[in-house]
Amino acid sequence: MPWNLSRATLALVIVMRLGAVGSFASAQTVPSRVTAGNATQPKPIVAPVAALPLPPGNPVRDPRPAATNGDPLLGMQLIPGQALVPIDLAGALRLAGARDLDIAIARQHVLSAIAQLQQARALWLPSLFFGPTWYRLDGQVQAIDGHVMTVSRNSLFIGGLAASPNSYPAAPPGSGYPPLTGMSSVLRISDAIFEPRAAHRAAAARQADVQTEINNAVLDAAESYFDLLLASGTLSIEREAAANAQMLSEITATYARSGAGLEADHQRILTELGRRRANVEYDVGQLEVASANLVNLLVLDPNQVLAPVEPAESVVRLLPDETPLDEFIVQGLHQRPELASAQELVNATLLRLKQARLRPLIPSLAFSYAGGGFGGGQNAFFGNFGGRGDATVSLFWELQNLGFTDRAIARRSQAEREAAALRLVKVENQVAADVTTAYKSRLASARRMEQAAPAVTRGLESLRLNMVNIRRGAGLPAATRPIEVLQPIQALAQARLDYLNAVLGYNRAQFQLYRAIGLAPIDASPPGPGSAPACRPIPTHP
Repeated sequence: MPWNLSRATLALVIVMRLGAVGSFASAQTVPSRVTAGNATQPKPIVAPVAALPLPPGNPVRDPRPAATNGDPLLGMQLIPGQALVPIDLAGALRLAGARDLDIAIARQHVLSAIAQLQQARALWLPSLFFGPTWYRLDGQVQAIDGHVMTVSRNSLFIGGLAASPNSYPAAPPGSGYPPLTGMSSVLRISDAIFEPRAAHRAAAARQADVQTEINNAVLDAAESYFDLLLASGTLSIEREAAANAQMLSEITATYARSGAGLEADHQRILTELGRRRANVEYDVGQLEVASANLVNLLVLDPNQVLAPVEPAESVVRLLPDETPLDEFIVQGLHQRPELASAQELVNATLLRLKQARLRPLIPSLAFSYAGGGFGGGQNAFFGNFGGRGDATVSLFWELQNLGFTDRAIARRSQAEREAAALRLVKVENQVAADVTTAYKSRLASARRMEQAAPAVTRGLESLRLNMVNIRRGAGLPAATRPIEVLQPIQALAQARLDYLNAVLGYNRAQFQLYRAIGLAPIDASPPGPGSAPACRPIPTHP
């Protein structure tokens, strides 16, 4: 696979634990493309890895998961009739950073915040209006000297208006001012000063939110991929156990037919074989479910089934185990984008609080200028057209509703600022809790791996010795009874499953800790052509 993890952050080191424990997940050959009716054998993309080597001269057949022992169920295709597409951990992480829908939504929120910032920065600029205004008056009007007269007149104004952005009602009709828009305007200087600064902080918070979504998407993809590895590894374990049970059933059947063994022992082994076959079918379904979840998360073609490339028991190391918890907490408090976003929102609410407190103290400016052609006459007559220009400028201080509204706005801004500060404290506590939880989980999983690894080795050796003994023949001295072989088969399967869960628990904790300290182990750039499974397009518009 051509995908690589981010070189700018921390390299992903995958350590294969094969020496002491053996590999059981990759023994199942994964075809690059398998469809119903293929006449040729599928081309493996991962070479089978042998289990723990057995001593020389061992008469026991190899109990690897790929062994079928003549059982058609164990040699069947993984998902009959469906295409298998290989995917590795690095590819899943890269696709998550490039195609996650939550990241795309967060980026649109950033664009919206930037647009609001641009709108706030334009508060100093006037608005322009163009168009005609027709005015008609019939009835009583009062002249300047106080006399009331009956008039019938009309006028037409054709031109434009430049006015400050915010609006309040214009002068009433009949005053002589051409009401081109019906409104005049006012510029609140306090808004023009503080709104752009607050909008800038809000946009910075949205940008931090994008990084938060990237980190969350990478963690979700990693955990979903580990679910796929768990399903693949569990299926491999069950196939190995079924192969071992099949092998034991053949031995007990031979002994039962010859009279050297009991039919009851043979039936007991057949019961175990049936249970293991049922588990294989169940685990195939679990693999399909895990694949569907990962396909949905990565926005891929829903008709394909993903097959993991790495062995299921591969150990992922992102962070050194010897780093103390306190150091990780400090890193989280400095690097988590959620904290950066919360801090920017606190700064934005602080600016709006200053804006509200200074609102009554900073004057506002109302200005407008209308220019164009104006003409009219009595009754329906239009004439005497000529140029006309009207300008108004006003500087004033305002106590809104005798200052009570201004005081209420300041109190609301103060409450919003306190709420933002409390949310910041809450995020800080959550960061420390996330780091501590992931750290403790990783520590516990590491100890569990140390305990589970020798159990697999002992389980293999126990199965080997018991198979050697039962092949010596029933009724002979030191011969092993079938029940004594069945128990090692079950114990080996459980030991492998315990180790698999320990490894995947450790891997999950590594990614959780990596995300908890504010890092994402991938570059969010999209993969190159042909380097990823088929994808569904992400819609960019309705």
